[in-house]
Amino acid sequence: MNARTLRKTVTHRLGDEWLMAYAAGTLSEGQSLLVASHLSYLDDAATRLATAEAAGGALVEALRPDTMSPDALARTLALLDAPAPAPAPRAAHALPGDPLPPPLRAWLGGKSVDELPWSYLGPGMKKVKLWRGGPNDQRLWMLRAEPGVAIPLHGHSGTELVLVLKGSLEDPHGVFRIGDVEECDGSLSHGLKIGGEEECICLAVTEGPTRFKGWIARLLQPFIGL
Repeated sequence: MNARTLRKTVTHRLGDEWLMAYAAGTLSEGQSLLVASHLSYLDDAATRLATAEAAGGALVEALRPDTMSPDALARTLALLDAPAPAPAPRAAHALPGDPLPPPLRAWLGGKSVDELPWSYLGPGMKKVKLWRGGPNDQRLWMLRAEPGVAIPLHGHSGTELVLVLKGSLEDPHGVFRIGDVEECDGSLSHGLKIGGEEECICLAVTEGPTRFKGWIARLLQPFIGL
């Protein structure tokens, strides 16, 4: 499957609220990187971002005027030092033979997926921790799992975003393939199953520690570090 066909088959897309926040520059570094990576699979990324920016501007204009708070000027001036919103990612897939999308590859300094410091996560699974920070103790990390592996039932302390970079995975929301994003909140507990045809590589942003349900997985939690 070529890159153009791949981008047209992305079915699980991030909602407009994520694009509005990305365009406004209000996402954390980890969230912004995942959103940019997701958009790099879409031919209409620039159009969607422009629409999100327009919607955000209309929303601001519709707000009723209110009395300014005493620190309004200071907060406004502080925004001048904030990083500029990231531009729309170029609609292009990873280099041949490597599944990393261009925004992620650039953030990693040009490293390939095999050059990352993968560590043991569980039977048939590896992980690499990339970043930690932002609100709600966010963690940006990658999963690499063998075909057919089942990930134990677990919940989350907040929002979880998982972008599939290679292979596929399945949960109660459906089947997620390359370019798709699976989104969960803290109210959901779910298990995941890796597709049986090839290994699966994912980029994930989670808030706070993952809460595993099985007692064995809970015992391993301190060593997992996610």
